[in-house]
Amino acid sequence: MPRRADLALAFVVGVPLLSLSVVMAVLSVPGVRAALLVGACLVAHAALAYRREVWAFFLVATAFAVQAAVTGLFLMLPSVAVFPIAVYSCTVYGRRFPPLAAGLAGAGAAAYRFAHDPSVTAAHLGPDPWLLLGLLASMVMATWGFGLYRRTQLAYVALLEEQAEASAARATLAERARIAREMHDVVAHALAVIVAQARGGRFAPERAAEVLATVEETGRRALTEMRGLVGVLRTDTAPLAPSPGLADLSALLSAASVAGPVETGTAGSIGPAAELVAYRVVQEALTNTLKHAGPAATAAVHVDWTPDALVVTVTDDGASCGTADGQGNGLAGMRERMSAVGGTLEAGPREEGGFAVVARLPYRKESM
Repeated sequence: MPRRADLALAFVVGVPLLSLSVVMAVLSVPGVRAALLVGACLVAHAALAYRREVWAFFLVATAFAVQAAVTGLFLMLPSVAVFPIAVYSCTVYGRRFPPLAAGLAGAGAAAYRFAHDPSVTAAHLGPDPWLLLGLLASMVMATWGFGLYRRTQLAYVALLEEQAEASAARATLAERARIAREMHDVVAHALAVIVAQARGGRFAPERAAEVLATVEETGRRALTEMRGLVGVLRTDTAPLAPSPGLADLSALLSAASVAGPVETGTAGSIGPAAELVAYRVVQEALTNTLKHAGPAATAAVHVDWTPDALVVTVTDDGASCGTADGQGNGLAGMRERMSAVGGTLEAGPREEGGFAVVARLPYRKESM
């Protein structure tokens, strides 16, 4: 944690530097002045434990202003190393410009105090006050520059983390939308098949056993797919069954009492995601046929492997207007799915009557 790190830094820096500073102050400065120096050093090292706060920097600056006033800088205590640390920390975690302003003002005040201290001028101590001013100002500027650089780094990292969180949120919403579409396809198709079979069973009692078997198989398949979709939302679930694809079209058409599919051409590679989309497009098209084309309508599915793409065509000869359910999850959902895998979808009435849905899925480019 940051607080523990700051406490550790204050301890590691304080033990050796504060000990040396106390010894030097007691031996070099008599009486009350030594006590003031020791107290100032203690305050500076204690404030280092809160180095991320702006007030801690000004506390450190005040402590070393006391040192400059007491000694005139003829004596530089080791604890003065705390000041650049405070400038750096305040620049990184606090405010940018106060450390620079206070540091430069302190450098000017220290150089002035050094130039006018009687003990310094009497002993002819160096360096030149202007050289001292330049040295202290350079140290302040360098420390402030490093702090500004680190502040920029932390801001960039925070921005990346924020973008990662936003991306994760968008991915979560996209996954929820995907699961909602899958649930719509599964439930709508299964219920449409069950309703159609039940409606046909009323007019053909002798086929009751066959109708009930189809209803049972459709319900079982829908239940299995729904369990798989819900399982995505749990982390402790067992491995999920593979998503349906082109190989499952025969079972889908059989449940909807549709012959086929009719397949032409040489099969290419479109990938599992595109196969799932093709399966869902056929499923949704058949669902719309069962719901909107009328009880006497028939449907046909044609799978054509052209030289550059898979073209799946679902046609019916009913009176369908091609609309999906009232929630807009039919044709719009198909187009969203196709767009996600780079495909296109066309849907509309046929000249000879009925409705047609044509999905085009380009082949996946194999990596070299």
